Amino acid sequence: MEETIIKALPKVELHCHLDGSVRPETLYALAQKQQLPISDFETFRQAITVSEECQNLEEYLQCFNAILPILQTTEALSAAAYDVVAQGAAENVHYMEIRFAPQLHTRNGLTVKEVITAVLTGLERGQTELGVKNNALLCGMRHHNHEKNNEVLKAATDFSENGVVGFDLAGDEANFPPHEFAELIQQKPAGVGLTLHAGECGCPQNVVESIRMGATRIGHGIAIKKEPAEWAALAAAGTTLEMCPTSNFHTKTADSLADYPFQDFLEAGIAISINTDNRTVSQTSLTQEFQQLSEWYGISYDIMHQLTQNSVQAAFLKENAKSELAAAITAGYQPYLSNL
Repeated sequence: MEETIIKALPKVELHCHLDGSVRPETLYALAQKQQLPISDFETFRQAITVSEECQNLEEYLQCFNAILPILQTTEALSAAAYDVVAQGAAENVHYMEIRFAPQLHTRNGLTVKEVITAVLTGLERGQTELGVKNNALLCGMRHHNHEKNNEVLKAATDFSENGVVGFDLAGDEANFPPHEFAELIQQKPAGVGLTLHAGECGCPQNVVESIRMGATRIGHGIAIKKEPAEWAALAAAGTTLEMCPTSNFHTKTADSLADYPFQDFLEAGIAISINTDNRTVSQTSLTQEFQQLSEWYGISYDIMHQLTQNSVQAAFLKENAKSELAAAITAGYQPYLSNL
């Protein structure tokens, strides 16, 4: 596949973290405006982007130490949200779901409600000015107490008619496995979608548990490669794995191409969605993710179309909106598909 064509084709992104995806230039300008102590731009850029020698998830997450202090005001949060939508617009993303953990942006006194409102303001501006339909997902953090996570889940419910379409759990799944949050998840109303990070720490049972708890999507899900006996059930259930190839290699969720299960999952009929995870931290885009799959596995435009439609079907959208999006996606791919 050709990179220029990949970039021009319509795309959908479901797994994109707000704080890890704001362009370095935008973050640097926001930090300067807030008069935060900050180094020169190049040193700052290196601090917020992972190196190819990254050894694990813990090292990967260190990049956020330089990012989060900047995203503690309503102005910064709105600007950050708009920036991520603008990146999507630049590569013809038709629909984005952008996730964030509100509690991580309250250290300077903002309330959870104020954080969410600020992000939604930026997302709405991006949708209006740039034409990229989008929604937000709220993340609870596994290391936070029940009270904090319950506040986020309640907020997801309160904002469910105003741009928040789902709830997620992110963070240390090795020490805080899914079953510890069963009571919390049971409180989730039917109108709020559920996607859970699982299988990023080499724990296949976390993927299985998350699905049993009602997750229709799994963030990453790579560890289920160790349990091929579960693949048929995963495919039959229609559970979508939100795979983020570049990030998965950075965090050493997979150590080598031979160890990466993309082709195995694809052949098993498992629904795969391709995403960036953290555009800035991993220095990637959806265009680059598909370009890599083309180089690694020789995927065709037909497969890219299939993967994009998987994202459409897994999106936390109403059925009529999904149908419209699916039609727009197919129309854009038509000149490049072998069966049309």
